Amino acid sequence: MQVYQRTIAREVEFSGIGLHTGKKVSVRLVPAPADTGIVFVRTDLAGAPSIKASPRYLSRLFYATNLSDGTVSVQTIEHLMAALSAFGIDNLFVYLNSEELPILDGSSAPYVYLFEEAGVREQAKKRKYALLKREVAVEFEDKRIVAEPHISLVIDNTISFNHPYKKVRFQRLVYTHTLENFKEISKARTFCFYQEVEALRAAGLARGGSLENAIVIDDCGILNEGGLRLENEFVAHKTLDLIGDLYVLGYPILAKITAYKTGHALNASLVKRIYAEKLYKLVELPASSSESDGLDFLTDEGFCETD
Repeated sequence: MQVYQRTIAREVEFSGIGLHTGKKVSVRLVPAPADTGIVFVRTDLAGAPSIKASPRYLSRLFYATNLSDGTVSVQTIEHLMAALSAFGIDNLFVYLNSEELPILDGSSAPYVYLFEEAGVREQAKKRKYALLKREVAVEFEDKRIVAEPHISLVIDNTISFNHPYKKVRFQRLVYTHTLENFKEISKARTFCFYQEVEALRAAGLARGGSLENAIVIDDCGILNEGGLRLENEFVAHKTLDLIGDLYVLGYPILAKITAYKTGHALNASLVKRIYAEKLYKLVELPASSSESDGLDFLTDEGFCETD
């Protein structure tokens, strides 16, 4: 596991359109000092105001994960946050000239490429992990997430949709969060149902959506000519979203997460509750630890609790 904090080794730039706003946006990722966190900077607004990824600012969680402090907001951050979590990037400035990050191809795979190109740089400060103190659950109707204390991040995720297309009726993925495992699910794209598209656009959403950046499902199957990238692409993408939403906590979480029919709103409810009720303790790994050591030897006593 990772002992020290990280940022990227050099600046990278990219551009695209927002999934929901349909607006063009240019993004610049810039290395940040230790203990900065993930900070979004709106260069299109006077004074270039910023907002930090934190549960305090989670808002408008309908089909995306958004941050707002009442003055500045950023939208659809989950795919970037998921990739940052996988690469162990703790500190970063994200400069963007619109309110929404670009959807790119609808997955986190482009971010994997960007971070591999930019490289990561270890910093002098130790990394803090959020180790759960006890089990916590959130639910809404038949949707539920349970988080239990664990020595790593493990996600047992199930999706179930009442739909004629059998591949979306039920899928389950048990996932252990490592960079290599993430690279596989990073290819999974966001998806929606054809009958929802007009309603979404009427609500001011999905204006930038297309078959180039989303899987669209009708009663017979998917409309994308290239088919699925993964057999379990639907649950893989929901897992990717959950990883990104959990990283908004501000620290990598150590927990076993069991999720059923979850989405951004329920993910945020879990993160907000863990944060508000301080249901975690911050811990560090001893300097002698190594990523190559693996997780098998770790117990709670393998961590050092911090203030």
